[in-house]
Amino acid sequence: MAVGAAEAHGAEAGALTQRVHRVAFRGAQDWTARSRVRVAQLSDVHVGFGTPVETLLAAQRMAHAAQPDLLVLTGDYLNRSLAELDNLRDWIAGLPRPIVATLGNHDHWSGAVGIRRMLEKQGVLTLANEHAELDFGGRRLTVVGVDDGFTRRDDAPRAFAHVTLPDRALVLSHEPRTADKIGLHGGRLVLSGHTHGGQFVVPGITGALTRLIGMRYLAGWYQAGDAQLYVNAGVGTSVRVPRVGEQAMPELSVFDLCSEG
Repeated sequence: MAVGAAEAHGAEAGALTQRVHRVAFRGAQDWTARSRVRVAQLSDVHVGFGTPVETLLAAQRMAHAAQPDLLVLTGDYLNRSLAELDNLRDWIAGLPRPIVATLGNHDHWSGAVGIRRMLEKQGVLTLANEHAELDFGGRRLTVVGVDDGFTRRDDAPRAFAHVTLPDRALVLSHEPRTADKIGLHGGRLVLSGHTHGGQFVVPGITGALTRLIGMRYLAGWYQAGDAQLYVNAGVGTSVRVPRVGEQAMPELSVFDLCSEG
């Protein structure tokens, strides 16, 4: 699986960066020649805490402008409670469809049952150690959602139990380190979040400190065992610390999945 060079585009008000990646995807080999599936990813919105409203609105606008075939959300929708659930619902309502989501550590701390119920009422397919088969006009795509590894809800064997061709699946998992386990079960392309890109990035220091605490995957592309992993920097923040450094800027990531040939 190969990844083409990303195109980074400057943000509008709300300070989001859009990064576009061309991915040679194994699952595309049965699609019509030169066809693609465009997947957009948003993560870590933390509605109602440290995330400015203008940033949330910018994320909605940029997601629509990207014209994705599929929008994926990789967890941490709230912070520590369900108090902002109605505002989260309104934000979800303004996103393009279809949407597939998985949960993050803050969702479990806030109330995962309530969050999942709301997402599903909004028509969002929410996968927690489950998979789904989607069809985009003959372009079939298997999506696997592995629950949050930070809170030890991940169960990769269960998530992949009924997946016929795991190496052709798109895998969503909030905690990046879970990709090491996912690769053992055949998952080859994993999208995650959780890290906020390091949040406050000081060159030469932030990376060293995060490695000391075992966070090997901070932002962008990595080879995680047998899996290719992309770590999205997210939209919001769970702590009242400013985002500093290019890799920590709020992000919409876009993946054009296409044939390897």
